[in-house]
Amino acid sequence: MSAMLNKIQAYIESNHLLQPSSKVITGLSGGADSVCLAYILKKLGYTVIAAHCNFHLRGGESDRDQQFVEDFCKKQGFELEIIDFDTDTYASVHKLGTEEAARELRYNWFESLRTKYGASAVCVAHHRDDSIETALLNLIRGAGIMGICGIRAKNGYVVRPLLCIGRKEIEKYLKDEGLTFVTDSTNLETVYNRNKVRNILIPEIEKIKPNFADTMTANMENFSAVAHIYNKVIEEQKERVLSYNGNTIYINLSKVQEFIEPETLLFELLKPYGIHPREISKLLTMETSKSVSTQNATLTIKRIKGERIILVAFSAFSITSLVASPTPTA
Repeated sequence: MSAMLNKIQAYIESNHLLQPSSKVITGLSGGADSVCLAYILKKLGYTVIAAHCNFHLRGGESDRDQQFVEDFCKKQGFELEIIDFDTDTYASVHKLGTEEAARELRYNWFESLRTKYGASAVCVAHHRDDSIETALLNLIRGAGIMGICGIRAKNGYVVRPLLCIGRKEIEKYLKDEGLTFVTDSTNLETVYNRNKVRNILIPEIEKIKPNFADTMTANMENFSAVAHIYNKVIEEQKERVLSYNGNTIYINLSKVQEFIEPETLLFELLKPYGIHPREISKLLTMETSKSVSTQNATLTIKRIKGERIILVAFSAFSITSLVASPTPTA
């Protein structure tokens, strides 16, 4: 077994991503990353069911990609599922950006295929460089500790076996194996923020720090460890400051203010309700009977038995969202 296969197999095992010889749905766009993933999974003994989405966003290039995938799967002996999406219409109807719409369509379909075939997981081809780009984008956007952990190796049934390797390793492996792939021309454009990070920002950082990828990977691992501690503390505080009565949640503001970082705690408690960070400091000092409304809830300050309480009255929103642990962005 080659060094690449050993590395990925070890990563799969250490992160408990897949059971040996299991059946997996594998996203296959025809690009280098997905070709590498499908080929390696086959080499490692998994049963690959390839899934290709034609979003019809790049004209003839989209059809070229589909033809490549059909030829590749025939050669490799993969079962193949193909679906056509009217992405622009879906985005318009659901008021989503094009990228977000494509992502939603893709993952919903992948899950339906997983159920159809009784597959153990959905494998997608995000690699180490993708994770670094995601962390940098989230840092720029102000996503906080959760966002700068990068991409998770496992999110429900979705797993990412290639996060232990980078783009250059993938391309070298494909070359060594004599495998071809197609290139999405939009990856070279600088219209999208991710492409700006990939094609402009990271190369400039690497001039300062040539081994930036290794350093950033170590940083993200450290951030993830800190995030686990952070989540545990938030959960402990929820038990201390939250109570429930029917469809109303009570947040003991007096107890929140005893915490070492009351604004941070209150933000985590109210984040599922679409609260804006700038509203947090206002809530901590707001007068009794005053309210703040968000898209998902109305937050009202009350004084009960001498303590200041935030009453959260919500609509069309699950109470479990507030209780759920915050998790790094997928």
